[in-house]
Amino acid sequence: MRVLFVVWPGDTHLFPVTPLAWALQSAGHEVRIGTHHALAESITSIGLTPIGLGDKDVLPMGPGKPYPEAEWERLERVTTALELGPDERDTWDIFTHYLLPGVWDFLPLGLGDDQPQPGVDDLVEFARDWQPDLVLWDPLYPAAAVAAAACGAAHARLSPWQDYCGWTLDRYNASAAALELGEHPLVAALRPAAARHGVEVNDELLYGQWTIDGLPPGFRLTTTARGVPLRLMQYAAPTAVPEWLRKPPDRPRVAVSLGLSQRTFMSEEDDGWSYLPAVMQALSELDVEVIATLNAVQLAGLGKLPANVRAVDYVPLNQLLPSCSALIHHGGPGSFTAGAAHQVPQLVMDSADASIAEKFPTCSATARYVIEQGAGLSLDLKKPSADSIRERISRVLEEPSFRAGAARVYNDLQAMPSPVDLVPTLERLTVEHRSR
Repeated sequence: MRVLFVVWPGDTHLFPVTPLAWALQSAGHEVRIGTHHALAESITSIGLTPIGLGDKDVLPMGPGKPYPEAEWERLERVTTALELGPDERDTWDIFTHYLLPGVWDFLPLGLGDDQPQPGVDDLVEFARDWQPDLVLWDPLYPAAAVAAAACGAAHARLSPWQDYCGWTLDRYNASAAALELGEHPLVAALRPAAARHGVEVNDELLYGQWTIDGLPPGFRLTTTARGVPLRLMQYAAPTAVPEWLRKPPDRPRVAVSLGLSQRTFMSEEDDGWSYLPAVMQALSELDVEVIATLNAVQLAGLGKLPANVRAVDYVPLNQLLPSCSALIHHGGPGSFTAGAAHQVPQLVMDSADASIAEKFPTCSATARYVIEQGAGLSLDLKKPSADSIRERISRVLEEPSFRAGAARVYNDLQAMPSPVDLVPTLERLTVEHRSR
């Protein structure tokens, strides 16, 4: 069969779906990756075929896209109307602050159905010409559901993180007060594109005919979407194994990784790594070897590194983590999955006092799951204390319960279908759901 993946144009969106794309291609299926032209080189570098979409000269901005003032004011009223509890507010804010601007990159707010939408029109035209049997789409590129419906393909969302879109749709639809203020912003964004291409806006278009969920059960948000589990196997751009990594360490090795998206969207002026000096001070006082995958911008405010810290711009986590006793990271799904895959206890940068703008969007959910599973602890990024950080790192390194918790997380992931295991399920669901 023919399978079209549609992803938002960033490596952090491409890499999580890569193993499944490879599995389908290795099973004899034709695979294409639809996204903005800017990601073409990354796609070809992993042995897959890109389909360029949208205006080549207009680069997607994602969370950096300016919010229309009128829509921001409306969403503030909606937020009040939803009467969100403390545990719900982060979930809603992640959707409105981070995901929704990415959706608007290809479904610009305020366009009528008679106006060109390059990132949608190109996609629908390609789908009608190529006739995919299955479309697997990124939650930030919901126009792919329009293309699938327009050509009669089966389609599903592929979510490497918690289902923020599905959760907010459910929460919004359950609130009469919110509905009085207008449609859910995802519905409002999708409706002109659907009308332009003769497609009905319904739950299937919004949630997908099913959702491929890459997180273990205790990590997921509860939604009404039909879930199909997949064990995420993070792809990392390969490099030659450095000589220093070929030999086992002579003392506990601790990895520090702050994620690809942090590098992409944050600058030195953002002050997004102000906790790093305290982390490095704490590590300098422990008998450990530290490998910090930090680039020049992230290193700029640190001065001279401690003697036990080796800074490297990049080394794939799947090369580094097998030799590590702990992983300190920003709470991203890629870092979490890599740590879990190698049964490494984790320390997640988080803070109950930090707003969603002051921390990595998924860090609180990641920290909560890691702590609940006994697989690690959190480190306070808002009020970093070298003494507290040192004490927590020491606990994770010395107490056997954290290694046991990491093994539980690993076993939970191993119980989920691998990309290869999922292929027959996708073949069956495609036959059941395509309309031609």
